[in-house]
Amino acid sequence: MSEENQKNSPECANCGVFRCRSREDVNVPSFCPTKNFPELIQKSLEMNKLPENLAIHQAWRTTIDTLQQGREKWSHTRLDEIVEFARLRKVKKIGIATCYALQFESRLLSNFLEQRNFKVVSVSCYLGELNPEDIGLVGKRFCNPILQAEILNSENTELNIMMGLCLGHDILFLKHCKADTTPFVVKDNSLGHNTVAALYLTQGYYKDRFIK
Repeated sequence: MSEENQKNSPECANCGVFRCRSREDVNVPSFCPTKNFPELIQKSLEMNKLPENLAIHQAWRTTIDTLQQGREKWSHTRLDEIVEFARLRKVKKIGIATCYALQFESRLLSNFLEQRNFKVVSVSCYLGELNPEDIGLVGKRFCNPILQAEILNSENTELNIMMGLCLGHDILFLKHCKADTTPFVVKDNSLGHNTVAALYLTQGYYKDRFIK
């Protein structure tokens, strides 16, 4: 990366131009990555052409197009998208990696998928729970996300779904599982797992809690 690009690291969250939505020749902020990273854009284009990546793009596009036929854009759920995506990818076996606290929700998900003829393998975070002393830590026993990943690997799952794994444990799970993986629930005990609500609340009554 050039010295100039280092000074203009991407800040897309602060952009109001959205030039990347089109190829229009408009003025963009100095931090615009579409302007500053032409070599990486070309590299990513070639990577997106690889068969294994192109197949996912094609399944995503067909999933959205199929679900929107005859419907309003907002009418299909993430659950609908997962099922349609899995069908298009010819997935037969789906893995569920769940937090023990969401076992009820994971049972509903498992039943839903099985009724649609998917083979479902589910693993709880407390499988082979870790004694912290065994790995040089202190405190109470805790979850084993690496084991969750390895068991699903051994079961040859073709698509994995994460159900509320703790922050950090989700990272380890993603790092070690081999199958394509998508989140369905991101844990947030205070907000009923509606994580984006914390951001919305910064604009309202609880503003002082979130903004110092």
